[in-house]
Amino acid sequence: MTDSHVSRRDRWQTRGFVAGATLVRILPEGLLRPIFRVIADVIWWRNGGSVQQLERNLRRVVGYAMAAPELSVLTRRAMRSYSRYWLEFFRLQTFSRERILDRMIFEGEEFLAKALADGRGVVLALPHSGNWDHAGAWLVLRGYPFTTVAERLKPEALFDRFVEAREKVGMEVLPLTGGGRTTFALLLARLRAGKTLCLVADREFGDGGIEVSFFGESAMMPAGPASLALATGAALLPAYLWYSDEGGPGGSWCGWMREEIKPPTEGDKRAKIAAMTQALADRFAEGIAAHPQDWHMLQPMWLGDVQARR
Repeated sequence: MTDSHVSRRDRWQTRGFVAGATLVRILPEGLLRPIFRVIADVIWWRNGGSVQQLERNLRRVVGYAMAAPELSVLTRRAMRSYSRYWLEFFRLQTFSRERILDRMIFEGEEFLAKALADGRGVVLALPHSGNWDHAGAWLVLRGYPFTTVAERLKPEALFDRFVEAREKVGMEVLPLTGGGRTTFALLLARLRAGKTLCLVADREFGDGGIEVSFFGESAMMPAGPASLALATGAALLPAYLWYSDEGGPGGSWCGWMREEIKPPTEGDKRAKIAAMTQALADRFAEGIAAHPQDWHMLQPMWLGDVQARR
């Protein structure tokens, strides 16, 4: 395919995204929610590769005691949860300050407040669950501005649109890839200045991750959160997010933060990072086990699945 064809395709993808996002912001939310549920149900019914992978991931969470029909229902609920995330992502800029603040039910904010009050940076690590973009807007409105990273998408113009949407609600967004040492150096600088980072950290995108035990099997998770905390003395705080149907039309957003994961007193740097990453995986597993329908992991992350795909 020629560069001109690729460029033309990229332009149409970006235009389609912008048009769709604009339409979702304009149409009534009450009309859009059932439409997004139907879209989720159609994707689930077609049972493509991503849905099959989601079901394999959820099987590891719930174990083999759950019958196949029940697992299928859980996977359908997870797809509906994921479609809700996308609806709310597109509409987030239209949500009022009161709605973002009042419909968030959150436990453990004191761990974040204490670390920052002590002059320390904070690495807030969480999995792909619930609505992390809404949680980010909530943090900003609560007085906790932060820096995050985003996976670089293609086309570049589409990536820029995602970044712009997040920056409009007060996040500082750095590219996960393509920034090289510059991105990592900026993250270190933010922590040393006593700032907050929010990192989605349940899946390793490259080859430099840490092997952990996750629901009884080996999986890879990024070393970044533990590495950054260890290098700067920042507090590593695990978090989990999920949805509730209570609280009015559209329901509520829920989440918790747990106390700091501290470095072991013994071992070299690599061993300490591995131990902290395993502790992070354990906290993620706690949240996922309690609210599996809101864990949006449609990619392989266990080593068995990763190796099979390769």
